[in-house]
Amino acid sequence: MVVRSGLTFIAGVVVLNASLAVDPAGAGAPSPADQGVTSTTIRIGFPVIDFPALAAVGVHLNDGNWQHAINALTASMNAHGGVDGRKIVPYVALDDPALTSSSLAACTQLTEDDHVFVAIAPVYPDCYQTTHDTPVIDGVLPGALPADAAVDFSLTPPDEVYDRIQFAAFKKAGIFKGKRVGIYYGAGGDAAEAHLVQSDLKKLHVDVVQLAGDAAPPTDTPAVDLDTQTIALRFKSEGVNEVVAVGGSGATDWPRALDGNQSTYRPPWIATNYTSISSDVAAAQGANPYFDNVVTSDPSPPLYQAWQDPPIQKCYQIVHKAYPSDHISPPPGPNTPAAQANSSNAPYAAVMSVCATLAIFAAIADHAGKNLTVASFTKAGYGLRNVTLPGSSESVSFGPNQPYPLGHPHLLVYSTKLGTLVPAPAREGG
Repeated sequence: MVVRSGLTFIAGVVVLNASLAVDPAGAGAPSPADQGVTSTTIRIGFPVIDFPALAAVGVHLNDGNWQHAINALTASMNAHGGVDGRKIVPYVALDDPALTSSSLAACTQLTEDDHVFVAIAPVYPDCYQTTHDTPVIDGVLPGALPADAAVDFSLTPPDEVYDRIQFAAFKKAGIFKGKRVGIYYGAGGDAAEAHLVQSDLKKLHVDVVQLAGDAAPPTDTPAVDLDTQTIALRFKSEGVNEVVAVGGSGATDWPRALDGNQSTYRPPWIATNYTSISSDVAAAQGANPYFDNVVTSDPSPPLYQAWQDPPIQKCYQIVHKAYPSDHISPPPGPNTPAAQANSSNAPYAAVMSVCATLAIFAAIADHAGKNLTVASFTKAGYGLRNVTLPGSSESVSFGPNQPYPLGHPHLLVYSTKLGTLVPAPAREGG
């Protein structure tokens, strides 16, 4: 269970910023592979979000104190033998994800100046993996990388893999039974994923009637909404009674456009991108009635459930003991109305994320043994099997060239009573 909380929101913000069209891998002198490891130490890089910089431009987030979580949890690991006898030496660089130059500077500092062996949860992992041959744990916004790029081990499978898994779960739940399906993708460039979705659904013998995408410029919201409304009319005329909204833009554009037009066409729909739909639902706080009949899924268990996991609670106690004045409240529970749950206020996120990502690194590095190199770390990660990690609801296994687990999706629906997404069985009476 890797918690992104504020990072999830950041991901939604930065991809809309046209100034970020520059390749974040950038240019620079590559660092030598296998750096940052001695017989007694391992250097780990933490490119931490520069929250004060975001606040200066009006994005106010509280993910807790990342520096305190890093300090406390790495110190605790070192006090208990480190990783296979090596002490962890953490290095932190601030990263303002609204500025490509800041992300590049953080990458350069950690790889070329601090000589870290691995980077933990960078927003833009490409620079580490390609330019500097540095492995990554849980990159937030991975790009399309060459086959020889350094590995990114994550608990979240890529969309093209996860879509197959979640559609099988939706079919098992009876969501496609008797449905004529229309596949919609928004103006954010999800066409390639949409065609893969079409193939995935046909393999499941789902009746796909139409595939349609919004052709308007993504920055022209009125034009996007008008195109989407036209697509909705086509779907309606073809008898589509289940819509699959693909990708982040699909999950955002579909309900917004229908709400803007106060459309009478309100079929059940699937949002393939949990990150996007959960952010939109939190921002709307019940104001958009077109969320009422959505279903989505998350590869991770709900935050309030993960928070109760004993290893996460142990991490919390370690950080709380080291920094008792830090206010670290738990995630909102399953029955918390949206109006009382502030998605920008997640003081638990730093503890949960650092706890989980350090555990992933430690499990792989322990498996690699004393000869810790990029090659041995990669091989050990691909060979990781049936490992229990903090906050995960099931054991985790990777595979050859598969740096992610293939777990089961957690289905969620919208509760009109609470104005938020809830586990699917909880919808009854909601």
